[in-house]
Order: sequence, then structure tokens, then C-alpha cells
Amino acid sequence: MKAAVLRSFEKDLTIEDVAIAAPRDREVLVRIMATGVCSSDLSTIRGKTGSELPLIPGHEAAGIIERVGSGVSKVKPGDRVVLSWSPNCGHCFYCQQSHPTLCDVYTGAAISGGLWDRTSRLGPTAAPINHYSCVSSFAEFAVVPETGCIVIDDDVPFAVAALVGCAVTTGFGAVVNDAKARPGEAVAVVGIGGVGINAIQAARLAGAQTIIAVDTNPDKAELALANGATHFVNAIASDAREQVLKLTGGRGVDHSIECTGRPQAMSMAYDMTRPAGSVVIVGIAPKGMDLAIPAIGFPGSKKRLIGSIYGGGVPEQDITRILSLYQSGRLNLDAQIGKRIALEHVNDALRWLEQGVLARSIIEFT
Repeated sequence: MKAAVLRSFEKDLTIEDVAIAAPRDREVLVRIMATGVCSSDLSTIRGKTGSELPLIPGHEAAGIIERVGSGVSKVKPGDRVVLSWSPNCGHCFYCQQSHPTLCDVYTGAAISGGLWDRTSRLGPTAAPINHYSCVSSFAEFAVVPETGCIVIDDDVPFAVAALVGCAVTTGFGAVVNDAKARPGEAVAVVGIGGVGINAIQAARLAGAQTIIAVDTNPDKAELALANGATHFVNAIASDAREQVLKLTGGRGVDHSIECTGRPQAMSMAYDMTRPAGSVVIVGIAPKGMDLAIPAIGFPGSKKRLIGSIYGGGVPEQDITRILSLYQSGRLNLDAQIGKRIALEHVNDALRWLEQGVLARSIIEFT
């Protein structure tokens, strides 16, 4: 198959002919139809997360089941599916505690660069290529655990399904599952990218009265307001925090959702949240960076600092719910799709992402 391979953090991805093995027990072979180019991919490709090379990036994807291995009962060849980059075993400690995104088996697989048995299906046996988050969708095919497949209806476009595989679910769930925003509340979303836009839409659906989009790029104001934000604040402004306080009667927001992965933005989100409010950290910071908050005031503030991964819920349930909202016209996902490109242009898409292009680039396969 054709695949985009990361062999050096200092160089572009290379388009190569890569061998892919048949699916094993409880694994499936998926023909990738669409995959988004996400900031998490970019962070890995630029060496910020310390991943082992070589690897095939890509984790936000949808496709068609091509072949199934032994023991597979959840899906069958021909099924249209969105891929979850956090498949789970269903029986480890965290799965039993209703935290499937912390699944011990998945965590071990992801760290190893393999699948459930911690071995790769990519590349020749003598020189295997690592999987990325048990997906590796910058390729024509992917072998994934069957639990990472969620069947979708025929009327859901693959490009939309791909977005729901990461950005939409991550932003939506941060508001609904982790912040648990309620009608009439005030929500600030810091960082208006692929995740932030969906956090704004989720806050709107939750009935938030005040939705403040915060970003360093004023060009994102129009996009944020079109998706449900009631106000936009330029994060670079010296009085950004004061603007947020003024919009919330001097208290601060009930919930802040940080989507950039920058410690400065995390601190800003903390500062603009009212006492007893929640600060939800979604963005992934580069390896080795720390978050500092004022220790002396923390107990008395009663603020809740929450780490949010993949929307903080059960991905399969969230993805099904989100697609239902999309099909009923309550979530606008089509407008989030930007340039549709071939795999050969993946490096261009990564540079567009670094330049702050607003819409999501989608790699499509025919």
C-alpha cells in the first residue's frame, strides 16, 4: 500500500510502498477513505511527543472494512466505520471503572507502537514500522483492533466521519462530559482550532448563555461567532482576563476549555474561571513542559482542574450521539472541512496547519 512514513523529525514524511500484514485475532483490515490532518499528528511529526521512529502517523479516520481476522464479531466486510484512536479491551481496571480511554491494554499497545500484542503489522518483518495510536491512517489501509471500529450510516460522508473520529468528539466531550456545562452558564474556549470549534458548538447545545472564544488570531473571530460563540477575546490583549471578567459580571466563567497545549494558555484559562468553576485541559503540551498555578489560593478557590482525553467519556457512545446530532442538523460539521487533498500533499497540509489555516485538511483516497 501507499503510506506516508515518518523516518526523521527533521524531514518531511516520505510516500512509500509499505507492506501490511493480514489482521490477526480480533483485528480488522480497513480501507481508509478519509483522514484528517490533526494538531496531534503535527506534534508527533515535529518530535514534541517523543515517539519512536519510524512510524505512520494519522489517527482521525473513516473507511470500509475490507477483511476481518479470527474472533471478530463486531463488524463485517463492507461495513462503513469511523475509527477510534482509543480502542479498549473492556476488562482492565480502567475499562471497568468507566474510563475506557485509559485502557491498560491500549496504553501498552500505543506506547509500544504496536497493536494488542505489541507487535506491528506494518513494513517487512525485518524492519517493522510503528503504528500510531493503533490507527496509522496516513495510508491506504490500516489494521486495527475491532473495538476501534464504530459502524456509521450510509448517509454520513467519510470526511465528516473522519472529523468525528477525533476533533469533534474531543471538543464536544470536554464540554458535555468533563465540564458538564448546564443551561445559562458561561463557558470560555481557549484556542479556536479543530477541537475548540466543536467545544463552542457543544456549549451552544448545552444551553450556555455566554460563550467566549479566546484566541491569539483575530481572524478566527468570525468563525467562532458563526459556530455559536457570543463573544471573542484576543488572547494577546493585555486586558484579556479583565474582558472575560467583565462579560461574566466580574466572577469569571463557570467553565474554561483549554485547547492549545500551551502552558500560558492553560494558566489563562485557570485565571478567567470563577471560584468553584472547572478548568478543562484538552491541549497536549510538548514533552517536558509544566503547568504552574498559584498554590496559596488553590484550596480556597475550590476550582476543579480536569484533564480531558478524547472527550472524557465512552468514545463509541459519544461518536454515535454526535453523528445523530449531525444527521438531525443540530451540529454543523460540513463547514469544518477545508482542502481535500491526496496523500502526496500531506506535508503541505502539515505546513498549512502550522500557519493557522482555519479549516481541517482532509486526505481522501479513491
